[in-house]
Amino acid sequence: MEWTKEPAFINRKQEIFFLEKWVSEEPDNILFIFGPKSSGKTALLSCFIEHNLPDNRYDIKHFNLREIFIVNYQHFIQTFFGIDYSKSKDDVKERRQYNLKVFKLTVDTLKGLEEKSLDPFAVMKQELQKTVDGGIRAVIVIDELQALEGIYFNGQRELLKELFNFFVAMTKESHLCHVIIASSDGYFIERIYNDSKLKKTSKFLEVDYLSKEDVKFWLDDLDESSKIKKFTLTDFQKEQIWNTLGGSCWEISAFLGDLLCVAHDGNIGEEDFADLIEKKKITTRSMFVDYAGLFKDKRQLFFTIHAVAANGRFEEIDVESLITEGVYDEKGLRQELSELVRQNFLAYNPVTAIFSLQGKSMEHGLRMFVEKMQKRQQ
Repeated sequence: MEWTKEPAFINRKQEIFFLEKWVSEEPDNILFIFGPKSSGKTALLSCFIEHNLPDNRYDIKHFNLREIFIVNYQHFIQTFFGIDYSKSKDDVKERRQYNLKVFKLTVDTLKGLEEKSLDPFAVMKQELQKTVDGGIRAVIVIDELQALEGIYFNGQRELLKELFNFFVAMTKESHLCHVIIASSDGYFIERIYNDSKLKKTSKFLEVDYLSKEDVKFWLDDLDESSKIKKFTLTDFQKEQIWNTLGGSCWEISAFLGDLLCVAHDGNIGEEDFADLIEKKKITTRSMFVDYAGLFKDKRQLFFTIHAVAANGRFEEIDVESLITEGVYDEKGLRQELSELVRQNFLAYNPVTAIFSLQGKSMEHGLRMFVEKMQKRQQ
């Protein structure tokens, strides 16, 4: 089937080179891949796994928790473990549907995990040891690990902390497997890093938005990059897309899909293009309106961020005035910033401790929100 638009994968040569080098070394640390939402972290991992990790040398266990609803221990077991049907007498077609990238166990072992008579981490270590003994390199990749927050098992054992302790044991201590954790919530990464024994056991790789040069490369040849044949863009339209969306991969791709609906004779009319750009800005502004609601403290936080953010970036100390003015206490302000990161208004870099608005569209949305509120106050 031929699609009218396909996801684009642009550049990332530097990130691929880093991953190739890292995975070729003996396991010795956990790799955290972080960056704002829609910067292309999952696409990078998928491309790297598909093209750079040959099946005959690597056993990849890739869990995308963005696609899975996990609320308790039972869901965790069902996500991370599956039945080994390799020796089943059923036909091959039926067995294939269970060929997921999970730890394959016998029915009895899986039953023991579900009944909590077996420790899942002991079982995972045993399975990883079998893989390594067979001459295969094991790699665990987990997308959006924060989905496991708040899950406990066997009394008061917190799943996330137990999982990270296990990862440290498998990498730094036993050298049995590589572990890659990807998340758009940099605040979560910093919290986990500081609250566990991860210090001096981890490396970090930032996957930021595309550069202007990469976006131009993408938009200059839509047929090659996205399989879009229905229209081409003018230089002015390309510049407007960059000025409005920056290098946000998903937002650009979604906007190109919107343009497909208004394309005529291989072009996009300037009026149609301008309308779609304006709708995008208004939609983003409405996100700030909805979040702030009738809460004066949230509106004041947005005003302050708009005032102090240079190129969309700021540090925690830059909004300290909200504490001295009594708008928030210290704990409340940090919780609010964390929530803005969780809801993808802000991105947080755990290496530099710098916050940033999630792309140029959010910068436009915040500016329009502040201007609208200021007009109401006049």
